[in-house]
Amino acid sequence: MQPLETQTPDTARADAPRAATELGLTDRYRYLLGRSGKRYLFSTVPAERLGEYPCAIVVLEPTIGRGGRPKKAWIGEIDRDGKRRGARLAGRDLSGRMALVHLLAGDAAQRRTVLDDLDGLFEPECEG
Repeated sequence: MQPLETQTPDTARADAPRAATELGLTDRYRYLLGRSGKRYLFSTVPAERLGEYPCAIVVLEPTIGRGGRPKKAWIGEIDRDGKRRGARLAGRDLSGRMALVHLLAGDAAQRRTVLDDLDGLFEPECEG
């Protein structure tokens, strides 16, 4: 068994679960690593359908949009009514994007723990 690497934006993503790899579903499932080193299983879904995943943790990875314009990363949650909770995010920022959803945090306290662990996932580390 290999040790976990130090958390950086490039190593924040872990490989897909072994079963997903063996079934050829690596584009559907992925682990993300929290600051604690804990792995969280995420499923890939179209960002326009996030309202269908109440009580889920959501991660939008940074990407390049039309015309080469960067789209920033976003980490938040979908509440029980299907509304996004987190930093402000315009509807146009969802267009054409895939989102990662974590559905295994059973209640609000568990979702807060996961969100806290993933905080800063895409921020560069300070050197010094």
